[in-house]
Amino acid sequence: MTPLYVYVSADCPVCARTLQLVANVRAQEPEYPIEVIDLAQPGTTKPAMVFGTPTYVFNGRILSLGNPTLETLLNLFRDEC
Repeated sequence: MTPLYVYVSADCPVCARTLQLVANVRAQEPEYPIEVIDLAQPGTTKPAMVFGTPTYVFNGRILSLGNPTLETLLNLFRDEC
């Protein structure tokens, strides 16, 4: 299953909501591969396509700039299966 990459940053005012969304998806569908990448961590490389946070990247493409709905995230993986 293709992972979802979620880019966040410590100075992002809406990233707390992002982490809640990720936790909700993981609680409902723990097998869904989601990787949260904190761009504020030393040594973290920011992909060229990521210019703000939160950014959701799936299959090499930006899925969402800002937070999508929980339903959008759940359907993303369901549609792939």
